[in-house]
Amino acid sequence: MSVSMTVAAQTLLKLGSRNVNFEGSMINILLGYMTSPLIVGGFAAYALAAIIWVYCLSAFDLSYVTFVSSVQYILLILVSLLIFQEHISVMKWAGTGFIMIGVFFWLKG
Repeated sequence: MSVSMTVAAQTLLKLGSRNVNFEGSMINILLGYMTSPLIVGGFAAYALAAIIWVYCLSAFDLSYVTFVSSVQYILLILVSLLIFQEHISVMKWAGTGFIMIGVFFWLKG
């Protein structure tokens, strides 16, 4: 659950960042952040993910929770492909595959 909230937060922040003007003073940039519903929603999703993360840490072993959260890589690649139409190279797919194979072996071991 925390993983999907983190992916949602990153997606909202990416979408929101498209509409923020990063030129000008720091105050103008911060105002752009605070007035963007997508960015505010992204930060709220991160806050919720942090609360869920703390719960998971209290209920499960740290090593287990951390390795299971690696599923985030797969979800982020799917979001990158489906929402942002990003090109994912074969090397990136291979790297993600190796990470997932490692997580599988770690969980079985």
